[in-house]
Amino acid sequence: MPIDVPERDRCPFCSYIATRTQQWAVVEELPDTLAFLPPRQSGLGHVLVIPKRHAPTLLHLDGSEAAAVMRQVHRVANAIAGAFDPAGLNVFQNNGVTAGQAVPHYHVHIVPSYPGDLPGRIFRSEDFERTPYEELLRIAAQIISHLAPSA
Repeated sequence: MPIDVPERDRCPFCSYIATRTQQWAVVEELPDTLAFLPPRQSGLGHVLVIPKRHAPTLLHLDGSEAAAVMRQVHRVANAIAGAFDPAGLNVFQNNGVTAGQAVPHYHVHIVPSYPGDLPGRIFRSEDFERTPYEELLRIAAQIISHLAPSA
């Protein structure tokens, strides 16, 4: 049975990559991947990492793309830890509507957790208010300041 991917007229991630007309708080752009803050922060420093090539799910990535995404996840997670000193990190992604995927483009969430957060909490972006763009830029700058030089 094929995985049921969310249906949208346009992929918002591909639209941004193609046009750069939207305001996104980019943390790091590498040749094959992009890390940015989603407009709804599930925790201070919540970042998404995506492949630049459109791939709806993990199953649509080739091995080198999957490795590139995970390398950037690792880099950004370390930068988030340095910037905000969280008590923990949730790193997850969803494949298919029934798994909670809302955007039809593979993406990995890195969500810091802090004392007082519920363990094992479930994330739904609609449960969080939009963070003002200026605040997203401030958060991105803090993370960027802790990124190790890229190799």
